Amino acid sequence: NVIGVLLKFFTAFVEGSSRKVKKATERLAQKTPAGKVVYLAANRDKQEVVEELLRKHAVPESFTGLLAVLSCVENCNSYELHKNAESQHLEVRSAFRKCLHYYLYIRHPRFGLMHIRIMTWFPMRVQICMNGREWLARQMDAAGIAYERLDNTFAWVADFAEAQRLLDEQMKTDWPKMLSDLIREYHPDFAKLLGALQLPDYYWTAEQTEWATDVSFRSAEQLQRLYPRLIRHATENLSCVDVMRFLQQRLTKSGEIHGRFQGEVVIDRKTRHEGTRMKHRMGQNSVKMYDKFGKVLRVETTIHNAEGLKVYRPRESDPEKRLAWQPLRRGVADLYRRCQLSQRANETYLEAMSVVESPETLESLTVPVSAALEREGRRYRGLNPLSVEDGRLLKAINRGEYAIAGFRNRDVRQDLFGTEATAADEKKQSGQVTRRLQLL
Repeated sequence: NVIGVLLKFFTAFVEGSSRKVKKATERLAQKTPAGKVVYLAANRDKQEVVEELLRKHAVPESFTGLLAVLSCVENCNSYELHKNAESQHLEVRSAFRKCLHYYLYIRHPRFGLMHIRIMTWFPMRVQICMNGREWLARQMDAAGIAYERLDNTFAWVADFAEAQRLLDEQMKTDWPKMLSDLIREYHPDFAKLLGALQLPDYYWTAEQTEWATDVSFRSAEQLQRLYPRLIRHATENLSCVDVMRFLQQRLTKSGEIHGRFQGEVVIDRKTRHEGTRMKHRMGQNSVKMYDKFGKVLRVETTIHNAEGLKVYRPRESDPEKRLAWQPLRRGVADLYRRCQLSQRANETYLEAMSVVESPETLESLTVPVSAALEREGRRYRGLNPLSVEDGRLLKAINRGEYAIAGFRNRDVRQDLFGTEATAADEKKQSGQVTRRLQLL
């Protein structure tokens, strides 16, 4: 309806549009150092090919703009024309097929090395792959912050706090405008073709997000002594319940996997010549731990499927726009929430690792929280994590699903006292919970 093409002309129309994309991209490739589109087999490492081209044509590190245009035939989800045997009408059906894809490799003055992947067959999907560390490096350069970089890792930063602040600024980006502007800037003919076809602007989604937390050690020796113990702890002591807790999936009140859960949880350990990495996967989402160049411990959360994750936003069907916990969307509008959830998963994983080879004594850890204090003229007793009463409280409030939507007095009360109680007992228990939460 938008394009205004009869179905009997659909195949010819798509083929003609595809030819226009190819010709426009070939003209664009003439402006690159190679001067042409470089065709690859699908299994080639594209970044290695780009690096070879840059060395071959002596492209300086200071060069910004379009570096190379690669092409290869890859699988894709597209459409095909079929005749309905019952209605005798033509229909456009979803189909899995192969088509030519272009990869535009760019060294952007703001975002660093990145690429744009363009599908030449309908629906002409576009993917933009960016690396936040490339972006951060340019932010730190502009701010005059010194750092040591090894590939995609910052082994040392002169001001970690300021670097973190700069990284947090990335989340304030107007993603739809920025992503659409990149297409218009680096492939203007493709953008014009979409306009000529009267196709709407892209609805940008986060197909896959990776969020890493790097722990930088003062010396490689410290990490190398600790890392084998971390691997052993992750292998022997972390369970499927822990993995679901890391990825903030709902568990039962007793902290077990729900009986209706039909998915698969995998804990995988793999050793290569670079080192050993641990991967904890539930479906298409995962948490990984590995060491980088022997100096940095990296924990990385990958979210591909947002099922079970929540965001606090207005209901789309509610005219009053009242806030409520809603399913996390794939659209970039919820990208900030993906970052929050991923950071929480990394922190929870690191907390689970923090029990390994701790130089602290149990006394030094418990004395600070066990001391009584006064606040606003009222005295509060200290917590005793080793007592049964306070231990149950701490266990109750640390349930994984509370990291998603928080907890209420009622939730903690049911964890501590159960669900069977009279109205008078519930009121008494609620007051007890309130006083215990004040201790925190």
